[in-house]
Amino acid sequence: MEARVTKRDKKVHLSYELRHRTHSAQLYPLSTPNDSILVVCAYDRGIRLIWRGGRLRKEMKSQGPNGRQRPPEIIVLDDDEEEQQAQAPSDLDAFERTDEEIDPDCPYPSITQHVDVVLDSEVLHLAVPLLPTASIRPSDALRKHAAIAVSCDDGSQRVLTFDLLPPSNDDKDDYANDIRDRQIHFPSAGAECTALAAKIVLTQGHSDQHVTSLLLVSTASNLLQIYRFAVFDSLTDLQQDAELQTAQLPHQAKSVQFHPLATSTQLLLTDQSGAVRVYYPFTTSDSPNTATSAPIEDEAQLGEQGKWITAFTSSFASKAGKPPRRKQVLAAQWIRSGRAILALLDDGEWGIWEVYGNVPAGKSANDFVVRGYLGASAAAEPSSSGKQSKNAAKLAPMTPNTRKVKSENFFSGATKAPTMGQAKGGISVSTSSVRAGQTDESVVMWYNSDIYCIPSLQQFWQRSTNTSSNHNFGSLYAPGLTHITDVNLFNESVTSISQFAANAANSGVGHMNTQRDLLIATEYRLSILQSLRPADTPARQLFQPQGGLADAPAVRDQDMLDAGQLDVGGLDRMLDSMANGDARPRRVGFAR
Repeated sequence: MEARVTKRDKKVHLSYELRHRTHSAQLYPLSTPNDSILVVCAYDRGIRLIWRGGRLRKEMKSQGPNGRQRPPEIIVLDDDEEEQQAQAPSDLDAFERTDEEIDPDCPYPSITQHVDVVLDSEVLHLAVPLLPTASIRPSDALRKHAAIAVSCDDGSQRVLTFDLLPPSNDDKDDYANDIRDRQIHFPSAGAECTALAAKIVLTQGHSDQHVTSLLLVSTASNLLQIYRFAVFDSLTDLQQDAELQTAQLPHQAKSVQFHPLATSTQLLLTDQSGAVRVYYPFTTSDSPNTATSAPIEDEAQLGEQGKWITAFTSSFASKAGKPPRRKQVLAAQWIRSGRAILALLDDGEWGIWEVYGNVPAGKSANDFVVRGYLGASAAAEPSSSGKQSKNAAKLAPMTPNTRKVKSENFFSGATKAPTMGQAKGGISVSTSSVRAGQTDESVVMWYNSDIYCIPSLQQFWQRSTNTSSNHNFGSLYAPGLTHITDVNLFNESVTSISQFAANAANSGVGHMNTQRDLLIATEYRLSILQSLRPADTPARQLFQPQGGLADAPAVRDQDMLDAGQLDVGGLDRMLDSMANGDARPRRVGFAR
């Protein structure tokens, strides 16, 4: 797979053309044993597995008489009785010891391998399981194998398992055949699956000591189905009859998500009525109504029937000549470690519901605590009273962000807001650990062809809820909401967006407001938006003084601030310079 490369400012845009229509592309949450990043694509003939970066396979230098590679030699450690065993060959012996070398002129990892797994149906939905770090410690099975869930246009749902190591070019066909042979079919419920989710949770006290965790797969249409698979020491032993639990839904489901906490099995469902519901599938009559569920410790303690915990409904939208109706929910995701819900509506409105928090004075449980509008819908916010609201009457602060939005509208003209029922959108939430044991989240929302980013949800939440206003923010008023404009979609519709994990060099104070690298899937294309690190500033030296840059500390600090890499010491130097009355012109370090 060759990329079409476009460099702009301090970012590089990679575009990979695909031969088949793609419905979704997701990043697997774990890196492969050879340090590659695995991308799973669902398309009209099956799934495609793509390995990006990492250690490459060694060239086959020694060949046998039949053209096959000779077996590795046995290495004896020493002559002691306890050390006379031969060192068993490892699958990683076929790979180089270091990652691939990055070309400075093309500073991005290459696609090292890809495999097409052709199924007998079109894959419509793809679910990569939530896989917390704590769940991979008891066994090496999840370090070496992957498990995903798919739903197809024939009404079937399946679990596919495969080795995380990429195969060689000669073994690609066998690798794909093994995945097809090991796939697990769910019993069809008769209705087409409209929502799919998967999660791996820990279990204790299981009757089989070789069971380390449970794979939960939830499918939904008019009926919610939850399958439970026991994950043994080897993920290849997943061939079993799954336990099934069902619940009738009042309306057809549009999406389903598992709770992000490792010990919780709660589900977040959206349906066609404009409602977002929270469901606890494994509960008993005396289970507490709390934000976090107890870990699955004993199967005997699991209840047969689930419990609906709460429901939120969207606001009404009125149209001339038609009765009012509730706005449709395009997407909803857990945020703030499951304490809140972020929802995107079909008119471009987005908002945050508090699940178990205190409702602000003057608001009901269905009211958004924080809300705003995306795209051109921000200018079309309805006003029931016919007067401007208190916040709408205020002037937006003229920052480089707002100037950029205004200049775009000035030269391109006002964009017509999409009519209801035709809008498309989604939400991607990525969790990262920061200092002092706290977790932060990066949020990406897309509405039609517009993409927006909240790099630090923790800061965004604090700044939004601590304001003296009534927590009503439009796209120009919301602090920390950035419009990503440097993505070329080639006039194709976005089908999914995933966020790459934050690198070790990107964690810390200097990168809390740095946008993540993005994987954007459109109808016939995969795009990667990647930030470029300055070539003369290695990652390990970003926060250390360097003699080569000591000549111009002010210029260096400003450049690092623009790149989102300025540390606390640099901020102190800039503040001291301002306090001393430095009259030199300075650029304001807002996101561009």
